[in-house]
Amino acid sequence: MTLTFFRHFLAAALVVGCASFAQADIIVPPTFAASNQAAPPDTTDYEGNFYDFSTSFPPGPITIGKFTFTIPKGDVVVGATISGTFGDQNIPVTALNDLFVMNGTIEVGACDSTSDACAAGTIDGSLVPWSHTFGAAELSALASDFASGSLDFTAAQNSFGAVVMGTPTLDIQLVQTPEPSSLFTLAGGVLGFAAWRRRK
Repeated sequence: MTLTFFRHFLAAALVVGCASFAQADIIVPPTFAASNQAAPPDTTDYEGNFYDFSTSFPPGPITIGKFTFTIPKGDVVVGATISGTFGDQNIPVTALNDLFVMNGTIEVGACDSTSDACAAGTIDGSLVPWSHTFGAAELSALASDFASGSLDFTAAQNSFGAVVMGTPTLDIQLVQTPEPSSLFTLAGGVLGFAAWRRRK
């Protein structure tokens, strides 16, 4: 076996072994709950019912929608981020609100003050983005939701008006669990490379 061939063999073993750790993303929008959109409905925005002080206030938890997805067999969730905008293409502001997943136990966003751009509007009319990346403890708490392929998305409204959300998405980061044969190939490549380095 020539030295060049041996080097190519080791490189191939490392590449094949490492390929089993390839990452992938699942990016999904929610299936929205019924809303009260002022303009013709579309598939990316949510405009809730308008609440004032003549009705029971504050309203109970508002169901914005639900994210549904399928985690491929053998893949492990290693991260997730949920994001969107306060306001949408029809209404550029929202009522004050806190956003949650997992039955209201994990807060993922908030519009807290009437002077904030999310509620007062921006000078140029642009929408205010929000985003939350789940930490390790939150990912652990969400394990059963990921396994079931469903994650709820709710809001607690804190002022009069309507909760308005634009283009929310859930980005789930996955890593493929390596097969034992892939681990053996990777280990063999690493050990072989180490032995080759020592011989040099």
